[in-house]
Amino acid sequence: MNAKVPLAFLQLKHHPRRLLIAVAGIAMSSLGILCQMGFEDSLFRSATRLFQELDADLVLISPQYQFMVLPAPFTERRLYESLSVEGVQSIASLRVGIAPFRNPVTRIDRNVYIVGVPKNARVFANPEWQRALDRLDQPDELLFDARSRPEFGPIAALFREGEVRSEVAHRSVRIAGLLEMGASFSADGTAVATEEGFARLFPARASGLVDIGLIHLKPGERSADVLERLRAALPGDVLAMTHEELNRREQIYWRGTTPAGFIFKTVLAISLIVGCVSVYQILSSDVAENLRQYSTLKALGYSDRYFVRLTFEKAWLLTSMAYPVGFLLAGIVYLSATHLTLVPLVMTTTRVVGVYALILAAAFIAGLAAMNRLRRVDPTELF
Repeated sequence: MNAKVPLAFLQLKHHPRRLLIAVAGIAMSSLGILCQMGFEDSLFRSATRLFQELDADLVLISPQYQFMVLPAPFTERRLYESLSVEGVQSIASLRVGIAPFRNPVTRIDRNVYIVGVPKNARVFANPEWQRALDRLDQPDELLFDARSRPEFGPIAALFREGEVRSEVAHRSVRIAGLLEMGASFSADGTAVATEEGFARLFPARASGLVDIGLIHLKPGERSADVLERLRAALPGDVLAMTHEELNRREQIYWRGTTPAGFIFKTVLAISLIVGCVSVYQILSSDVAENLRQYSTLKALGYSDRYFVRLTFEKAWLLTSMAYPVGFLLAGIVYLSATHLTLVPLVMTTTRVVGVYALILAAAFIAGLAAMNRLRRVDPTELF
């Protein structure tokens, strides 16, 4: 038998309708996995976007802290006590809350995420955000996220035309500047106020309580060493951790506590099953139709290794024909979802290659399962 004969390709194209169904099934599987990973990555990146922009080496939070929308306050005294710890250079505090923001055009209220920060303090690692804080001169002034949901109104367009005034928590405010962060699954929009402005919007909040403490270290200090000293010096009503640990804690909440993590894992499993079933059906039918011919090859001395290689070639051909279709459809979904939700979905090279390898492996395993009947058959029973 000529080893150069493309037997795998010839057998697949012999039944065009069956091949089309298999390609469609794998393409839908690829689409489902790429979209699932895209939405999941977007969820966790957007959930921690604000925290990623914070300028902090270490942070303090309450042990009762859940996630950014439902933090637990602790006394600001603990933050000042951290200044006495060797290696700590400066501190800053964050207060967060949710209040109704009135659309200046439609006059309809929608909840916005408010971040209260001290003036003249290192808060944001993003230099543009940090410079924008200098525009907050009065307690009734806010910085507004220009990439918030459109339900808040055309704030960016109105700001470019002139002064923008609205209401937050039924108090008059002026938009003093813009920053760009984007909506997330936990917040449709974000605004930044000074400590005085935050206290004005949330008069029921005690002034001596903060939600997140930011700690900056002296040059040359190791975070691990200062963190150990902080934990020894501060009582148990606060938790000290690195900036990266806070980001991971936030992601763990979304992955393990909310239904979103379970939903994404379920979609991934279903998408893989769809791809495996599509490959199994076409290869199983192929084995059933060509069982006599395959058995003849076995009787002529072809080993199981040859049929494993043949199966891999078919799985590779099916995946290579179907995956580009799924990839293109996923790209359309990414662009559409980003436009509609304002939560950016990013197609990374690692994800593209990883999903292709995952689909190929699943197709190969399904093919081996379909060839199981051939491995058990006795050629003498067929003739």
